[in-house]
This record gives sequence, structure tokens and C-alpha cells, in this order.
Amino acid sequence: MDVIGLGALNIDLIYEADCSFLGKEHGRERQGKDGEEKSLLHILKKKGKLKAKSGGGSSANTIYALAQMGFSCGYVGKVGKDKHGNFLLRGLKKAGVDTKEIKRDEQSGLCLILLDEVGERTIFVFPNANDKLSFSEIDINYFNKAKFLHMSSFLGRTPFEAEKEIARKVKIKISFDPGEPHASRGLEELTPILERTFIFFPTEKEVEILTNKDYKKGSRELLKYGIEIIACKLGEKGSYILSKTEEIRIPAEKVKAVDTIGAGDVYAAGFLAGLLRGLNLRSCAKLATKLAAKSITGYGRENYPVKQDFLSFT
Repeated sequence: MDVIGLGALNIDLIYEADCSFLGKEHGRERQGKDGEEKSLLHILKKKGKLKAKSGGGSSANTIYALAQMGFSCGYVGKVGKDKHGNFLLRGLKKAGVDTKEIKRDEQSGLCLILLDEVGERTIFVFPNANDKLSFSEIDINYFNKAKFLHMSSFLGRTPFEAEKEIARKVKIKISFDPGEPHASRGLEELTPILERTFIFFPTEKEVEILTNKDYKKGSRELLKYGIEIIACKLGEKGSYILSKTEEIRIPAEKVKAVDTIGAGDVYAAGFLAGLLRGLNLRSCAKLATKLAAKSITGYGRENYPVKQDFLSFT
């Protein structure tokens, strides 16, 4: 296979709603509390409008996009034995992802995304089955069938410890998109993964969290861990690419954004697609930027790139 993903698998429910009932929680992203999931869904069914239902999870989005572009992909994670779990598996399989190493356990992960009248987002994440994935359930040999292992964050301690152990033991190149949950754990915690990472996909904020420096100085600091390529995602400002021999800045594409959640995940997919096809770093970054721009013109995975998009851009 080309790439195997490892990370949280969530159902993303995107609601348009008056979010005034949230009070101080409005405009934040956080992990949902016990018992909060049912009460929020009850309120949203009365006061909100469901705009989209989509598979989610950072690494899952990247793998889904790569598979739709024609790359051979697999996934390791955990979903519930519920209708949401069936939906998640069905979506990945339809895209062409090998799902035989996805485990099942009770309730699937859920991400509630609330959009108010001006488009401000409030996000509640309920990890559920994701937090129960342990190293003992994972077949290391499965990863070694691929060219890349692409990892992203879990909220729970158990799967995070599994990721560190996997990073130590796999023999293939690691692509790592930390997300704020992992970045907030700090450099010491992430060192076992960073020391084995070939390409690192942090955001500007995540670099600052990890290094207490701006994204340029911080990226140079992170290279010292042995990382070959850092592709720092800067949102509307584009991206910044740093290796031992190159420093590149790529501006963002200007499009009418509908839903920016997952744009960074598609950016990672585009960059990995370029690497797999032997493109230079600048071309990889340009391809990633174009594909990410396309992805934000629809809700969820509606406008994720397909094979024709990849071929037309290359």
C-alpha cells in the first residue's frame, strides 16, 4: 500500500444554529463532558438545522482523500458497533480504503460542529471508542506493508501511548499531523514520535505551542529532532515548507469557503500524493494547496479531491 492511517475516527455532524445558549462555550473547541452528548443533540434537533453528516478525524480525512485520488490506502482505528460505525466504515470502503484493521467497540466517536449566523464555529468532540484503542490490538506488520504511516492525534492517553510505541517499532516513513491535542502534550511527550517522523504537518499555532517561538524559528528548532520535512500550515496565509536544504513559502488559493474543517488534512493528502509521485517540495506544496482549496468549497467531505483533480493538477 501507499499510505496507512492511524488516528481518531469520528462522525461529524454540522449544524447551523443560534449558539447563544452556549454562553462562554460559544466559539470554542473542546472535549465534551460525560452526559453532554445527548443533551446537546436534543437541543440541536429542536433549535438547529443539520447541514451535513460526514466521516471525520484528521488522519481519516487524509486517507479518505488519498484513496479517492487513486492511492492504495489502509486504516487502523476504532469505531462503535452502532449505526455511526457502519456509516464510517461504509464511507471509507467506498473510497477504496482497506478497513480490516479497524476495531469496533460500543459507541463511535462524535464531533458536533455548530455554525452560528456569522459562520463562527463551536466544536464539541466526544471520543468514545477512539479512546479505547490500545497497542495490544494493533498488528505492527500491517503498517510495514506501506510506504508511509500517517498519524494524527487522539484525545485519550491509551491510544497516544500506542502511537508512541508504534513509532518506535515500524520500519516505514512516518507522516505526523499532531493537532492541538498532541501539541499541547509538549515536546518531551512527543519526542518518541518526532524522532521517527519523516514529514511533519503542524499548524502555525501548534509550532508556537511546542516551541514558544514563531513558526519559522520554531520549525528550525523542530528540524533538530531529525525530521526531514516540515510543512507548516498557515491557514489563509498559505504554508511554509522547511527542510535541511530548502525554505519555501506558498500562498493560499482564494476560493469561497463553505467549511474549512479538514482543509489541513486534505493539504497533507496532497503533499503526500506529490511525494509518492516523486514531485519536488515546491510542487508538492502547490498541489497540496490547490486540493485543500477545493475541499473547503463544500461541507465535510463533499468536495474532497478525486483522481481527476489530482491528474489535472499534476
